[in-house]
Amino acid sequence: MSLKHKPEEYSVLIKVYGGDGALVKEESIDHIKQVIIKAGEVRLSRQLSPEPLVVVIDAEKPSIMVKEGTLLYIRDEGAGKQ
Repeated sequence: MSLKHKPEEYSVLIKVYGGDGALVKEESIDHIKQVIIKAGEVRLSRQLSPEPLVVVIDAEKPSIMVKEGTLLYIRDEGAGKQ
């Protein structure tokens, strides 16, 4: 996930990769005021891009949802499930 700060909000670019490293999904979302992440491991990476901020979220089955038009929820629906 790339976060680009604008006054009062973020522009977010989400890229989902499969286990083989291939890009599975790409989604751009504007007007986000808050990002809520519920996943086992979250990292900041300057190596991927110095600008904007890049957040790496490890998730088996990522769920991406926008609520109330400004709240971005990213969670791992596969975490801990067999």
